[in-house]
Amino acid sequence: MNRNLVYLFVITCFLAFFSCQKEYSFEKGNTIPAEGSLWDSSGDCLPSTVHGTYYNGVTPGGDTAYVELQVNVTKTGGYNIKTDTANGFSFSDSGYFSNTGVNTIQLKPSGHPILVGTSTFNVSFDSTVCSFAINVQDSTGTGLGGIDTTGNSDTSQVQAGTWKFTQGSLTFTGTIDTSSKDNSSGVATILLVAGSTATKDTILSLNFLIAASDIQPGTYTSAKNGVVFNFIDATSIISPIYTASLLDAGTDFAIVVTSYDAITKEMKGTFSGHVLTSSGAVVPITNGIIDIFFP
Repeated sequence: MNRNLVYLFVITCFLAFFSCQKEYSFEKGNTIPAEGSLWDSSGDCLPSTVHGTYYNGVTPGGDTAYVELQVNVTKTGGYNIKTDTANGFSFSDSGYFSNTGVNTIQLKPSGHPILVGTSTFNVSFDSTVCSFAINVQDSTGTGLGGIDTTGNSDTSQVQAGTWKFTQGSLTFTGTIDTSSKDNSSGVATILLVAGSTATKDTILSLNFLIAASDIQPGTYTSAKNGVVFNFIDATSIISPIYTASLLDAGTDFAIVVTSYDAITKEMKGTFSGHVLTSSGAVVPITNGIIDIFFP
């Protein structure tokens, strides 16, 4: 009986040791970077295939939205392949190439598109660089909670000097209390401060930059124009009800200036985006409309 127990103990220790050795060897191999190329023998980029549909303001699902990328591996090892960031999102994948030759990986998205249109991404491996393009579609009217960068909202729904926006089932409205436009540096800095009409218990502020000496119709975003949106409880300005800026993870915001009259200094536009609540949740702002006169 004792002899059998000793035998089992020796076998168990042997298996445990062998298992640990295998694991150690694999992990050690993972630290050695793979080598290879994104090019074929002619110097052309190997094929890449885009999967899924991409909408502005909507985070792509990694299970259905990804890019298949072919990699010609000449030396096995670990890899971390990623693209640059374009239009608010990027792609990446990491792992281990255990076979040489052409391998196919899936680059998963991170972030979400901001603007409608074609976004081009550069991807590199070893010393080679290739690119692929993603067509970003308009999320307006899809019910996916994207941001409207087209300015399709009807600005006639508000009177001059007022604003409104919707969050979920709530609609907020108010008047513009203060507006300023500073173009002394050659770049127009726009600041709008507004209060709620009925109770004056909330404050809305919008701040963004225009790379011109005066206001121009167009789309202005957090990523390109430093848009900062705040909706604040007037009695507790430390913790905004809703906020969006480049510093707030998961948020994006777009202001579409639909018209500007340089004589009357009236600006009309729309706004929407994803904002951070005081509790840390990310929620959509939709149907934002503003009509304002500058001094």
